[in-house]
Amino acid sequence: MRGAEAVVTKGKLLGRDIVVKERIKKNYRIQEIDQKLRKERTKAEARLLHKAKLSGVNCPVVFEVEDYKLTISFIDGERPKMNAAEAKTAGEMLASMHSSDIIHGDYTPANLIKSGRKLFVIDFGLGFFSSDIEDKAIDVYTMRKALNDKAGAVFIEGYKMNNPKEKTVLKRVEDVKKRVRYAQ
Repeated sequence: MRGAEAVVTKGKLLGRDIVVKERIKKNYRIQEIDQKLRKERTKAEARLLHKAKLSGVNCPVVFEVEDYKLTISFIDGERPKMNAAEAKTAGEMLASMHSSDIIHGDYTPANLIKSGRKLFVIDFGLGFFSSDIEDKAIDVYTMRKALNDKAGAVFIEGYKMNNPKEKTVLKRVEDVKKRVRYAQ
């Protein structure tokens, strides 16, 4: 599968299913800058996945990091339907990541996989570390906008349960929502 930033392929490593995510060269960038950006983003994604796992969030395991290539565990599952239980879990997981200053950057149902009874967060390619309330609010807003009203309300409840700073973040979500409404 080819995305905007990387080519993702499925493979095997020591009998285990894996995913190899290789950041693709951007010909419109100066070569030295392109190489530096791809290396930095690959390493950053590996660090984000590792720290998310340490904070209790289900996500792929990192097996290997090369210059532009990330080898991670394959999560066998499907996109969640985002029923109440899944929405609540998604909120709890985002709150756990935010408590560790992990910003996903594209936190939507498209970057969640349900495997059995567990929900996993995938694709930290646009993620970064930040303690900024604005960055956290944008993560919350992005998921909230992708959900219907009922699932969105349950998602927010899940977020509130796991985040001691939730009032500050949720107040900022309202500010973000107002700005976005008039920017369209």
